[in-house]
Amino acid sequence: MGQLVDNVSVSGVYCPDCRQECLAINFNIKLSSVVAPPDFYLTTIKAFVESSGVNLTNTWSSTWINDIKSSYVSFEVIYETSRTDVFSQQATTSPVDVISDVGGQTGLWIGISFLSLFEVVEMLYRLIRYECFLARRFIQRRLRHTDTNTTPM
Repeated sequence: MGQLVDNVSVSGVYCPDCRQECLAINFNIKLSSVVAPPDFYLTTIKAFVESSGVNLTNTWSSTWINDIKSSYVSFEVIYETSRTDVFSQQATTSPVDVISDVGGQTGLWIGISFLSLFEVVEMLYRLIRYECFLARRFIQRRLRHTDTNTTPM
């Protein structure tokens, strides 16, 4: 098995849809058991041989079919399959989706920050309230203590 290496003229004829990202086009060579050339090409080959200036045998007019089959090499480039694979890329996220996602994330973090701020305010309120409760209790104990010390016996 051999390979035809990338050739500009071959790729232009057999791969016109390939863009610049195609770096190499490989054609696998496979032997076939098909009789070459096929009978329906014989008249075309005869006309080509006669117009090419090749020295012909004296019996060419009567034995040209056998001469072509025995003396000339024929090959055809055919498609192994008519299937064409087309790879395309498409963005999964549109610009509108990106803006929406950024806005959603920003809103989420601002909302979390706002809730955290209120939690800090609530914690400060509870600490101040607890300190006030302790201070009031301390003052009430002191007043009770002073009242019991100042009462006459």
